[in-house]
Amino acid sequence: MNINYFNSAFLFSFLLLSLACTKRETETLSSVNISSYEIVVEDSVVVDYIGILGWSHISPDGAHFLAMNLQNSEILLIDQVGNILQTYQFTGDQPDAIGSNPIARPQFKNSESFAVLGVNGFFQYDFAGTLLGKFKPDFTPAMGYQVYHADLFQFRNENEALALLGSRNQKGSGFYSIDSGTILEKINVADNTFTGVVPYPTSSRFSKPDEIYTQTSTYPVMRVEGSGVYVAFTNDPTLYYYKWSDLENPAKEIALKFDAFEQIKGKDPKAIDLDVISFDTRSFAYGSINHLHSYQNQPLIGYESGLSDEAYERAIEGANGFQEIFQAIAKVQVAKWSIVSEDGTLIPIEIPSELGRIEFIDSEQNIWISPNKSERERDYEVLFKAKLKAK
Repeated sequence: MNINYFNSAFLFSFLLLSLACTKRETETLSSVNISSYEIVVEDSVVVDYIGILGWSHISPDGAHFLAMNLQNSEILLIDQVGNILQTYQFTGDQPDAIGSNPIARPQFKNSESFAVLGVNGFFQYDFAGTLLGKFKPDFTPAMGYQVYHADLFQFRNENEALALLGSRNQKGSGFYSIDSGTILEKINVADNTFTGVVPYPTSSRFSKPDEIYTQTSTYPVMRVEGSGVYVAFTNDPTLYYYKWSDLENPAKEIALKFDAFEQIKGKDPKAIDLDVISFDTRSFAYGSINHLHSYQNQPLIGYESGLSDEAYERAIEGANGFQEIFQAIAKVQVAKWSIVSEDGTLIPIEIPSELGRIEFIDSEQNIWISPNKSERERDYEVLFKAKLKAK
């Protein structure tokens, strides 16, 4: 079944959004014989707020949170006990507007200011909402497919960041992945520049000229840490590590040892009309790497194994229309979380059903996790502070 992209983009992005420490020890996690971890909740932050709130970031000093109302793109500054200190609206038609909405989660630049990335470029603000600076890329990004409120804008330090801004390749609709060119943008705040970085790795099937994939299969996730960045692509069971000094060639590739990971097949580029945008609902039931964090200097991923063709047909039997089919898929897709060892072994993290997804991990290795909103309705927002405990 094919669904028009423009009529379903926000709905799908929101549904996709809903899919579901201490100082480092001398031994790394992967060198310890641990079969699994469990989440242990230690505290929570309760916010008196009614709305569809998405958590964005925690400040380096741990004193503030950024969140965003996913219905109107209003950004909230929240203190560590849940008080809403400020609300901001940077979208609209005014000269200094970021565009129609933030491209990715707003991020703290330091403990006194934050930045927002929009189609109009990079914008930096103080906590009063005063614009401290802005600059635009030297190209017009091709916005073919974007996941609303994705965690794809991260600072390495106060002057350098990495982000998914949009394709530099203007060919076609931007909905299909092109094997040439770069995927991410390195942002230099000191000299106000965007630089295209991270092409598809030569070892990836997404870089093969005889096959083409939609961006729903090649969409990146990333985690900037220390002197490098981990990058993965939705339907590629591999984790790539790039040194910050070389964001063109992976310094390390980790083949992830999934028990199962359903992979989509590429299409013949000659048979594709690049100007046509359509969704095949089957493509959303393949294996997917959805989230990427770093815990005690090791990758932590959130993923789904995907459904076989037979399981997919059983899941959608009797469903009609995009929303019903997507809901049917979501009922049988299981969100999973794991620590990734050096050899690609996955150490599972058991997350209670009342908890949702890991939002961010702070400088003290506390895990901040949102609730599973389908388990219980609340007239307030909450964010849980947790640790991992070996089982």
